[in-house]
Amino acid sequence: MKKLKVSESTTEPLAAYHVAKRRGMDYVAITDSDSLEGYAQLAHFADVIPACETATFFPEDGCPVRLLIYGLNDAQLGRLLSLRGNLYSVRDYLLAENLFHVVAQPLEPHDGKLSPDHVERLLLLFDHFEARSGGRQQRSNEFTTAYLDALTPEYLDLLQRKWKITPIAERPWQKGHIGSSNDYCGQYIGLTWTEVPQANSADEFLDQLRLRRGVAGGNHGSTIASAHSMYRVAAQLYASKVLRREGELQGILELILTRLLSPEKPTKRQVAGSLWQGFKGLFKIRKKPSAIERKLIAEIIRAYRELPKEERLGGIERDDLQTFDARLYSMADRVLSKVSYQLLSDAMKDFERGQIGSGLPLVAALLPIQSVMAPYLYSFDKLNRDRKLISELSARVEGTLELPRKSARKKVAWFSDTVTDVNGVSMTLHRMSDVAEKLGEDLQIICSVAESRAPTGSKFLNFPPVGEVAIPDYELQKLSVPPILRIIQYLEAQNFDEYIISTPGPVGLIAMFAAKLFKVPVRAIYHSDFPQHVRQITGDEGLEQTTWKFMRWFYGLADAVYSPSDHYRKQLVEHGFNPRRLFIYTRGTDLDFYNPRHRDEEFYKPYGIAGRVIFVYTGRVSREKNLDVVIDAFAEDELLKEKAALAIVGDGPYREELIARQLPPMIVFPGFVKGKQLAKAYSSGDVFVFPSTTDTYGNSVLEAQASGLPSLVSNEGGPKEIILPDESGFVLPGYDVQAWRGAMRSLVESEDLRHRMAAAARARAATRDWSTAFKEFWDEDPYPKADEEVRAVVIS
Repeated sequence: MKKLKVSESTTEPLAAYHVAKRRGMDYVAITDSDSLEGYAQLAHFADVIPACETATFFPEDGCPVRLLIYGLNDAQLGRLLSLRGNLYSVRDYLLAENLFHVVAQPLEPHDGKLSPDHVERLLLLFDHFEARSGGRQQRSNEFTTAYLDALTPEYLDLLQRKWKITPIAERPWQKGHIGSSNDYCGQYIGLTWTEVPQANSADEFLDQLRLRRGVAGGNHGSTIASAHSMYRVAAQLYASKVLRREGELQGILELILTRLLSPEKPTKRQVAGSLWQGFKGLFKIRKKPSAIERKLIAEIIRAYRELPKEERLGGIERDDLQTFDARLYSMADRVLSKVSYQLLSDAMKDFERGQIGSGLPLVAALLPIQSVMAPYLYSFDKLNRDRKLISELSARVEGTLELPRKSARKKVAWFSDTVTDVNGVSMTLHRMSDVAEKLGEDLQIICSVAESRAPTGSKFLNFPPVGEVAIPDYELQKLSVPPILRIIQYLEAQNFDEYIISTPGPVGLIAMFAAKLFKVPVRAIYHSDFPQHVRQITGDEGLEQTTWKFMRWFYGLADAVYSPSDHYRKQLVEHGFNPRRLFIYTRGTDLDFYNPRHRDEEFYKPYGIAGRVIFVYTGRVSREKNLDVVIDAFAEDELLKEKAALAIVGDGPYREELIARQLPPMIVFPGFVKGKQLAKAYSSGDVFVFPSTTDTYGNSVLEAQASGLPSLVSNEGGPKEIILPDESGFVLPGYDVQAWRGAMRSLVESEDLRHRMAAAARARAATRDWSTAFKEFWDEDPYPKADEEVRAVVIS
């Protein structure tokens, strides 16, 4: 707004005064920036205090500090503005003139320069601080209050010796607390305040504040209220500068803006009489909206009508702004998300039909809709910029001042786009959540999947998606469109210590964005070889390289990256990942659940393969799993067809195609199994085959080893690091059918070899249980090492 030469507030002083009085204020102070104009319009009221807000600067480095100054006149303001470049000169003048002054939002890093060093000097220079601001979150206000209350004579003496600044007050460790609404839009006036025991005049009120008898009270601010302030100021400007036509506002925008400017409820007559005029105003006052405009209007109306009654704006009390803000935020999130999803979905359908001309306008319509969310995202950023400073201040005074201690328990949010699919990521998350619950660790796994597929564990939190988009060439896999604002609001409120991200999909992207907003360290796990998946599915090397670029960008934002195997760690380094931020993620298995004792000779009997040497594959049945190598090796060998069988256990987009190929009858497809049936599927077989060349780890290989099955794995990817080559299994060239056939034949022909490898497999797996894997990962702190090594690189 400053760049547009627009004032921060468009609230009329008289209107602000009446709102404050209606909300129970005895005295009113309007703190315009560098101006007493607001006070001048109210000077005839005896209960109005002259005041303004101004910025001054540390002369050493230009770090800004905002001050609230009370009881001044125009001449004094002019003098202050002439001195503003030097904070020390401003402070001396304020003391000489006996002007009551307060450091406004003392921990707000206005331009990123404010540091603990600056805060320490402010403690020596000033005696009064804004401890509760309607423009700051409860988290910030409460820390400010606790920090000021914790000051001691010894600490102030230490600071005085450090900075060579002598405080004026006799008891400089006892600070005065002020509260203010910090309102710019006229809605939050008088909801945060300062009160004193007794005052019969404005001058007496200021005298009480000088004696540090003020108590800050009322509401804390929020990111939602901050965003709505921006909307309201913009709405006021739009109403006064753009929509006003001969003194009248036009159409439905009048209703929207009026509701934003005031919590009053519009009349039915207003609603009925303004709809068409409003739409004309919304679309540049044209006589007839275009097809895309009509569609946009229809989608907005439909999305609003689908809202439950309790989420609409009606029936809210006039001054119940917290309810109004919460409901408006929820409404904006749901309506904008639904409209965006519907437009995107319709555009994709047009593109699939080759109707590019119809689809592009729908995509273009997404831009103004998404821009509506900008104030929310800006507010999330703005009101969380102090997190780093607060953390630094807390660390600096640890052991010196008694501040409220944060729980010693680590609070972690773990994010994944997949939680119930048949893959290693989902399985890992469920096992980790089980151990976390058993150990009482504070872990929350966050996902966004259709409610019908949502996990039920206590450690899982699902945000139902706005919709789902099918992934081309991956028919059974869908990509969720999560509710962005709802997830970010939740993360802000929960104040997690660490984020762990398992997937670089929509949920992972939101988590990474939130981590940057809230200054939370991130560990990202490279679970899946997406670039190779893309190449195998599409056959397009260009898309593979594009995917690698995305991977480098996404994982480059993390503070530490975990690879499930050394093989993939080396591959990531080859593709430009920072080796100093790469760590190995060790997983485990349930040694009791996956156990040879669960062998059931009847398990494979329904498929007609009992009595044979059974080769088992479990997992997703898709092309990138390289199953054709095993199938071809088996189907073309008479010995294998005579004495062995191949059971492909699982489901996926390739299963029906394989069944349709009319393979030999001893190649069977039992389908998807889970729980105890899955454990039996392993232990009732004889040899495990896993030809995938794209798996970063291969949970099923470890499960098979725990079940006592020798394993045949590819020499590409992570599974080869799970087995002991030639002891608990064989490592084979990924695409060499003859090599796979030879290994399979040797295990069919030698029962002794199978038994020896089975025993070695179980012994190998016994060293990897989930409890150990969880504790190692949970307790590891990779950040100091990563930061230290990165600094070493920069220095060298």
